[in-house]
Amino acid sequence: MKINILRFRKISWRITFTYAVVFSVMVILLNFLVLYGVRFYLREQAISQVNAIGKNIENKILGIGEEQKDIYDEELINDAVINSDINIKIADSSGRILNHSRNFDPHVNIISNPNRVMVVENEENHLIVKNFVIFNNGKIIGYVQVAKNMNREYLFLKLLFVLLLVADAIGMITSVITGFSISQKILRPIQEITNTAKRITATDLNVKIDVGEVDDELTNLAKTFNEMIERLKISFEKQNQFVSDASHELRTPLSVINGYINLIDRWGKNDKEVLQESTDAIKNEVKYMTELVERLLFLARGDSGVIKLQKEVFSLNELIKEVIKETELLCQDRKLSYNIKEQINIFADRKLIKQMLRAIVDNSVKFTHHMGTIEISATKIFNKVKIVIEDNGIGIPQEEIPKVFDRFYRVDKVRSRTAGGSGLGLSIVKWIVEAHGGNISIESSIGKGTKVIVLLPS
Repeated sequence: MKINILRFRKISWRITFTYAVVFSVMVILLNFLVLYGVRFYLREQAISQVNAIGKNIENKILGIGEEQKDIYDEELINDAVINSDINIKIADSSGRILNHSRNFDPHVNIISNPNRVMVVENEENHLIVKNFVIFNNGKIIGYVQVAKNMNREYLFLKLLFVLLLVADAIGMITSVITGFSISQKILRPIQEITNTAKRITATDLNVKIDVGEVDDELTNLAKTFNEMIERLKISFEKQNQFVSDASHELRTPLSVINGYINLIDRWGKNDKEVLQESTDAIKNEVKYMTELVERLLFLARGDSGVIKLQKEVFSLNELIKEVIKETELLCQDRKLSYNIKEQINIFADRKLIKQMLRAIVDNSVKFTHHMGTIEISATKIFNKVKIVIEDNGIGIPQEEIPKVFDRFYRVDKVRSRTAGGSGLGLSIVKWIVEAHGGNISIESSIGKGTKVIVLLPS
């Protein structure tokens, strides 16, 4: 029982069942309407026939439109009874039967329910009966009862019902087979997607679904699936590259530390100069590793959504002055300035915005010549704030600009570990900007300098 329920949960069976039920209900409803319509038509025809016969006999008795006949005249009955389905009785004013046919007896009182159509079920007979009252000069001179046997009509209805029942059964079976076939055809692309998904592994993301030419929902699903696989592929490649670069970045300082430890072990114990040199080198490498790990943890927390922005309204003017002042204390051989002509308040995470500005300014300091200039400007444009950090440093080649935000990326021959960079600073800057709903771009020319443009919601 459990297996059958699980199988019935398959979409193909649901579609088949739904299609079969809807089709069957429609066919049954249509057949019911046909039977009801035919039955209504046959009954109305029988009532019309009964009315016509009764009116004709009445006219003959009263002599209306033709020769008058006596109420006892057997021709009244013989002329009206055209087949065995019709039975006629004629009675006088007291209800005594004077004349009648002998086809069948409806067993209905001839004076009851005058001028009303009665449906009588008599044994196996289905009868339509009507009693007519004959008036002459305002007096009742007799009664006429006309009855029609509907057995042949009901037999036809039974035969029609059986035929429709057989047609319903054939239709239901056909609907199940057709519905299953249609559902299989409709769901074939989904099965292909399922089979393709089973073939995909973390090491093989090159499998794609064949997309048909028909632009329908399933084709769009296949396209979306292929696009998702492509995004996953790019993400895995970046992740693998990230792990590889991080391992490489950590391997170098560890190798340096290990080398100096071996140096101390061999000669540094008794040589103070070697010991001091080794100690300073190890401190620098540990400092570099600490900064690298902190940046890696920041990006990891950012990617996992752990970092929550602590937004507040603060003065961007004061923050920029603060960053410039702190940078001047650490680097006195660069000319730093700011250009802000209005008071600008911004709703953002002050700590992260400061971290962003410090990273960009530090980058400019590293790659700006002695006594080079670095200028920070800010303007408010509608509901956004535009921040520009511009220097006259060595610049970045145009083809390298799109890659500078990639993690661990360094511009060849320009940015190297000797300059103190890990290749993660601009990646962190980009994350902070995008986390605030802004965007960042870079304009640069070799030998002329670099301009970093940040747009943030105010």
